[in-house]
Amino acid sequence: MVYLINKENFTTDAWTLEGFERELSLDYSRSYVMEMGGQVVGYAVVWIIHDEAHIMTLGIKKDLWGRGLGRKLLVWIIEDLRQSVSRFLLDVRVSNLRAIKLYKDMGFKILSLRYRYYSDGENAYQMCLELSDGDKGQEAKEGYISPRDS
Repeated sequence: MVYLINKENFTTDAWTLEGFERELSLDYSRSYVMEMGGQVVGYAVVWIIHDEAHIMTLGIKKDLWGRGLGRKLLVWIIEDLRQSVSRFLLDVRVSNLRAIKLYKDMGFKILSLRYRYYSDGENAYQMCLELSDGDKGQEAKEGYISPRDS
């Protein structure tokens, strides 16, 4: 199901099934699966490199967009990793205004513009959430809701 959610969310840069399988064998890769009513509704893959968490891919079933599940998944990830990392990094398409708004609401800031980052030539923003600031990391902790409680 994770593969299908990824495919429906990311048309030109969707991960292959082999790519997801490879992630399971990487020591620095963590996979998250969000369930609701016994169904997989979201996922994320995060690489832990030194004291940084790189959100490599994250998706929510399209028919459930707008229900706050992406925020809950991010809060869950931040809570899980906040003791072992000092910041989170991710790349997002400049056209993905919905995701950019969510990330900014969660305290992420744009670090740079990556030109022609995606295979179709679209640019990406590299965004960062610094937990050492104590602002959004604490907010995430206080707002923690297990995705299984959704």
